[in-house]
Parts: sequence; C-alpha cells; structure tokens
Amino acid sequence: MIERIPNIVKKDTELLKQLIELIFKLMIDIDEDIEESWMKPKEGFKDDGDGEDGEDNVSFGKTCIDKIISAVGDEICLPLLSIIVNNTI
Repeated sequence: MIERIPNIVKKDTELLKQLIELIFKLMIDIDEDIEESWMKPKEGFKDDGDGEDGEDNVSFGKTCIDKIISAVGDEICLPLLSIIVNNTI
C-alpha cells in the first residue's frame, strides 16, 4: 500500500498540495492562549535553548516534507512548495 502512495499523489497534484498545506499548518500552529509566565518571565530569565513543544511539530513536519519529496520527486513537489510558501507569507 505504501508503495502506491507516491503514484497516487503524482497523478493528483491537488491532493499532494493539500497534504503539504496540512503539514505546513501543523508546523506553524501557534497556541492562541499565551501563558502569563511566558508573557512576563521572572527577572533574570535566561533561555536555556532546550526548545519548546512546538519544535516537535516542526521537526516532524520537516521529516514528512523530506519523505514526500524523496518519494514523489522534486520536479513535482518543488513548484507546489513554492506556491504554498508564498501563500503562507
């Protein structure tokens, strides 16, 4: 079944575009509820650089995009990615 997925999305670029858009939405999803502690950090606060929960979504999304490009091919994916990135800005 997995082997047929690249063939399906190669034939249906709209489906591929929707899939990539969903991945991008996951990657840039920002929680609307901002915690008070985040808005007003304690005096002397220093970011330790460990990252945040949202970074897991970014890493996951990057991995998904890389796998899609590898499976489907950059000649199909890159034009779609360009459109999606430009629409996201």
